[in-house]
Amino acid sequence: MSLGVSTSALADTDAISWYTGGEAKLSLDPVPIDNSPSVVLAGSTSQKTLIVTVAKNNGTTRSNPIPLATDGSFNVRYLIKDGIGDYTISLSGSQQSDSRRYQGLCFFTHAVKKKLPADLLSLELNGKIIDFVNRVMGATVGRGECWDLAQQALDQNLAEWSRPTTFGLPLNPETDEIKAGDIIQFHNLKITAQLPGGVTRRESLGAPDHTAVIYNVLGKKRYTLAHQNVRGNRSVIKGDINLANVTSGRYRIYRPVALMIQQ
Repeated sequence: MSLGVSTSALADTDAISWYTGGEAKLSLDPVPIDNSPSVVLAGSTSQKTLIVTVAKNNGTTRSNPIPLATDGSFNVRYLIKDGIGDYTISLSGSQQSDSRRYQGLCFFTHAVKKKLPADLLSLELNGKIIDFVNRVMGATVGRGECWDLAQQALDQNLAEWSRPTTFGLPLNPETDEIKAGDIIQFHNLKITAQLPGGVTRRESLGAPDHTAVIYNVLGKKRYTLAHQNVRGNRSVIKGDINLANVTSGRYRIYRPVALMIQQ
């Protein structure tokens, strides 16, 4: 990415530096210099994919898509979760939807002098995840891979997560309350259950990996899952599971939380 020639600055706003051609593809509203742990990113773009990257000096870097309206407009509040410090916030775009190759459009720096309040740091999205699952129940999401269901549910609801399979805040199913809307990741999991009449039922999830949404909590380690790409079925279906009967493999459960808030 080559740095462009123009830098725009307004009183009491962060100065925006543009990459070559960036101004022609993105209109970004001024960002106030208020030292707060969040920034409003609002404007419009001619790009089909818009990515925000927030990098703390000598710290964490996060990159996430910004949802675009049909006319290319956007308006979100980005929650800065990595504490007090100096950050570089950059926007990149692509003329392709869901692209993985982006052109740098602009960047600016933002100083954070207070921490994000606890209620925003872990703002849960469980209800929104279940709403998404209900809308797509019986349909095929993305390519029909199991991961696509979680990916679209999280991205469309502006969640904080790290690809490929860190879907939010890690939970301990032994001690934490598990809720509908949590995301569960299986790895080479095998379940063996003894049924009445001496029948043994064996089930496998993940070869090596499988992703699902917990649709309902039936009891301790007993859940109804919503998932796809199950036994060759690439549409979203529901099914019950009892993780008290795990004999090998592992699973992890995550709480989906917000990274951005639609304004």
